[in-house]
Amino acid sequence: MIVGNIKDYSARDFSYSKNLQIAFNFIQEKGLEGLLALPEGKTILKEDGEVYLNRSSYVGKEFKDAKIEGHEKWLDIQIVLANEEGIGYVDKRKYDDSNITIPYNVDKDKTNYEGKLDCVINTAAGYFVLVYPNDLHKPCIKVNDEVIQKAVIKVKIDF
Repeated sequence: MIVGNIKDYSARDFSYSKNLQIAFNFIQEKGLEGLLALPEGKTILKEDGEVYLNRSSYVGKEFKDAKIEGHEKWLDIQIVLANEEGIGYVDKRKYDDSNITIPYNVDKDKTNYEGKLDCVINTAAGYFVLVYPNDLHKPCIKVNDEVIQKAVIKVKIDF
């Protein structure tokens, strides 16, 4: 998992992946204000659909209600655009099949888990979390009662 500010990363940091380069070029072009101005819903960033953005707003969930999830074929770049959000992390290699609560769904590229986390990181506006297949994550954790503005860029693994 990579955690950072969108100002500190660019496409050149991800030369091993054309799809990640497309995502980070888009982030650089738009900046925080441009991402915040995007309409809610899905925005396609690559014609073949291998890179797209989901823009949303919501009040975070109580820790106990947020779900641990993992992906196999897609990466997430979760960017907080306004307010704060907690995101939990645990290395998938610490879990086994007994931690699975909802088996892998091919269409959603998602498995849900339960178990102990390694940490919870509070992310503020302008910060992102890039999660790889071994990075199980528990997003949407409430930090306060303010509405969270967020963009999640889904990136098909191409490396």
